[in-house]
Amino acid sequence: MPGFSGFSKATFGYLAGLEANNSKDWFAANRAAYEDDLIAPALDFVAAMAPVVAQMNPAYQAVPKMNGSLRRLNRDLRFSKDKTPFSPRLHLVFWHGSHPNRAPAIHLVLHGDGLGLGVGQWAMTPAELAAYRAAVVDPARRARLKSALKAAEEVGATLTEPALARLPKGVESIGDDDHLLRHKGLVARSHKRLPIPEEMLGPGAVDYAGKLIKAVAPISDWLVETTA
Repeated sequence: MPGFSGFSKATFGYLAGLEANNSKDWFAANRAAYEDDLIAPALDFVAAMAPVVAQMNPAYQAVPKMNGSLRRLNRDLRFSKDKTPFSPRLHLVFWHGSHPNRAPAIHLVLHGDGLGLGVGQWAMTPAELAAYRAAVVDPARRARLKSALKAAEEVGATLTEPALARLPKGVESIGDDDHLLRHKGLVARSHKRLPIPEEMLGPGAVDYAGKLIKAVAPISDWLVETTA
């Protein structure tokens, strides 16, 4: 299989256009660009990333299909006050486990004017959450998590705010790190769009993305080990 040659400026141009004209009419009028400039290179990129993430330990999955590593642009409007029909971004996910939405994962998100990065698990089951909190209480395991979070900060991904305002009932304080016990999921992400790296526009895209993924992977690796 030939190597991935990079995303084109047309990919980012399409995303910028959709963000500025978020309507079904614009989407329909630009259907060919959606297929040629967005979906086709995205599938090629994910296929090229598959052997990279498969060789990680633990291994991650890269599945080049919609609802695999590609998230749909269509938004679920049933319970949202925002009725814009599309999410104007190319959201790619590489995950460990049986399902990309219910497991530790690494996310790359392309916008018309930047790049987004995320890692972790948005929500945990009660059993996973209990295992997570037990690991955070352990000083050695907590130190490993904090080291992983620091490494992610160096590439622009920072921890989101805890879901809980105070410690859960029955959980004892661990001092300055109490905030880690107030999470119901654990996610570090870029809160502002990162500049589009030149590498993503050329044959160095896979190497660049691989380095970025490996920089944040210790967070999801820690979760895999902790909640498995």
